[in-house]
Amino acid sequence: MAIHGLWRDGFIQINGTDLSDHAREIALDIGIAELPDNVHGDYVAKVRAGLEDWTITVTFLQDFAASKVDVTLISAGGTAGHPGFNVIVGGDKTTAVSATNPRYSGSAIMSSYRPFGGPHGSNMEATATFRPAGRLTRQTA
Repeated sequence: MAIHGLWRDGFIQINGTDLSDHAREIALDIGIAELPDNVHGDYVAKVRAGLEDWTITVTFLQDFAASKVDVTLISAGGTAGHPGFNVIVGGDKTTAVSATNPRYSGSAIMSSYRPFGGPHGSNMEATATFRPAGRLTRQTA
């Protein structure tokens, strides 16, 4: 059994640009909508699987330089009506993609972006949330 252990080499790529070196926190949440499936006469509230849903949330150390956080996020799809762009996340950037080190990718829109925030005297952080514009796939090779 492989236990991932200390997480210090996470991977986040936005529209072909690797922003891992600016990411402080990466989270991938995957879910399935629950559709009510009970009828009169049932004694249990049953559900069946509906549509897949996923969200990627990333907190970055902000960087306004070319090809860094702000420019990459805004140019990738920080506008209304954008059809989506590719987002890839993984647990370990330095180890080969495998069954014990998968990567997840999908077409996404950036549903929210906070370009800067944080308390006085701290690092300037930016937070972005990505929502599905397509299916999420899991790569193991």
